[in-house]
Amino acid sequence: MKDQFQEIRTDVLVVGSGAAALRAILDADSAGAEVLVVIKGEFRKSGATYHSVAEVGAFNVPDNAGDVDDSPDAFLDDILTAAQGMADPRLSRVLADEAEEALRYLADHGVHFERQDDRYLVFQACFSSRPRSHVIKDHFKPIVKALGGEASRRGIKVLDNLMITNLIVGDGQCLGAYAIDAAGMPVVIRAKSTILTTGGASQLFATNLYPSDITGDGYAMAHRAGAHLANMEFMQAGISIVSPFINLFGNYLWNAHPNLTDREAKPFVRDYLPRDLTIDAVIDEKQRHFPFSSSDISKYIEISVQKAINEGRAANEGGVFLDFLDTDFGKVLADPSQSIARMWPMTYDWYKEKGVDLYRDKVQIACSAHAINGGILIDENAQSSLPGLFAAGEVAAGPHGADRLGGNMAVTCQVFGGRAGRAAADRAARTGHAEIAGLLEAERAFRDTFCGKGTTSLSAIREELQRAANRHLLIIRTAEGLETLSGTCDALRGELQSNAAIEGPADRRAAIEIGNLLDVCDMMILAASARKESRGSHYREDFPLRSEAEKTSIILDGASREGYFRISLAER
Repeated sequence: MKDQFQEIRTDVLVVGSGAAALRAILDADSAGAEVLVVIKGEFRKSGATYHSVAEVGAFNVPDNAGDVDDSPDAFLDDILTAAQGMADPRLSRVLADEAEEALRYLADHGVHFERQDDRYLVFQACFSSRPRSHVIKDHFKPIVKALGGEASRRGIKVLDNLMITNLIVGDGQCLGAYAIDAAGMPVVIRAKSTILTTGGASQLFATNLYPSDITGDGYAMAHRAGAHLANMEFMQAGISIVSPFINLFGNYLWNAHPNLTDREAKPFVRDYLPRDLTIDAVIDEKQRHFPFSSSDISKYIEISVQKAINEGRAANEGGVFLDFLDTDFGKVLADPSQSIARMWPMTYDWYKEKGVDLYRDKVQIACSAHAINGGILIDENAQSSLPGLFAAGEVAAGPHGADRLGGNMAVTCQVFGGRAGRAAADRAARTGHAEIAGLLEAERAFRDTFCGKGTTSLSAIREELQRAANRHLLIIRTAEGLETLSGTCDALRGELQSNAAIEGPADRRAAIEIGNLLDVCDMMILAASARKESRGSHYREDFPLRSEAEKTSIILDGASREGYFRISLAER
């Protein structure tokens, strides 16, 4: 019996609805393409950009608002220094050169950037040498509101609650995507160009700063389709509030030298420091950046927090305690040149609105997954190694490397989202819809792997994966731990395919998400195992030093014997 399915044709298919998606949608539409937007959630109300996990969003622009000597060249130097040889300098150059235009575009569409007197309010964000992070209140929701409103005004076609499951590949190119609707029925979307803007995969981890629908779908689908992925071992993780609410802990707050204690009210950081380091020295270095990095002594903050939690020293809510009870804020806030002095009023009010008085209340913190620095390897026009497949935003790799400047992802979404939209529209204008033999055969086999009538709940499988990833992949990595995690993935994949309780369409979608998380976990394990050194956000406790012998990027390629090859992105 043949499958009954809906078939849709379009010029440009955009998967996702965050900042990168919205910019791609608008630029492709402006270029004259017919655009179809597909998201598994609700348009303008889902995805990482819409999910506020901080009091402000940072948007890097070298426009002299914070330093008269700033420039695109200085910005580029900061990007490449943080990348430690793992970025493609050509893409980083594009980012540095087009950042100011990206800000103007957003401002012209109604996004408000905070000002101080007659200048933009800026602060010095993670890994930057100068203050150039422009401030957007309420994180990045204003971008979604502004660009999403423009997309709706233009009448661009949107299909909500439609989950893309795989890419259609024929004759060595991407020809669209397979999907399932809310009722579980198959949908085939033929597209002359496809743009993935599906975000990252932080739901792989038990503690994360992302909404529940960010499950690595783009990485998994692109890898299954044969596209190259790069730098999947590099992921931003850092200290976040986990109770009484979830929030990124801004790096400037370390300037106030908070107290860190375990569930027994005992200070614990000293227990995990080398003898020649002081807690004050480590915290002083931590002021420079939110994300964990093996590159400096600030790494011992995350290492100590993660080890304390692994050893059972966390409170019932899963975190250790942080407070400012011994901080002299009169002294801390006296220097107006310090980022904490400029950011404290907004930060204090944000926390107070959520029921926390930072002057007197304790909060619980943990290490949380944030953005992945790697992904689908793209060129200057956001084209992947698979013709017809474009990628932008967190799902794409190339502009960033081992570490990434705070405030750069939002800029990347605008710069490469726009480039993806324009390039995809150009390709669509020159391309017809190819005929595809055996259209649903491969996809039917894929769907049939998620039809279990077993007894294990999907939530139990997902939570076990998240706990294991937190322990062995989030901060501290070793060969033994990665091997243990790989075995856990194998066992959970078997359980998912043979004994999971999958009762209806919603369960089928949830099962596919777990399958994608397992695939992404395997990719990250492969890359982390292959990189036998510590570099930036990748920390191998069994290889704690950086090695010049490892100064090439790991490119995941399902067609190669080992599953990857190594190149310098600067020389590809």
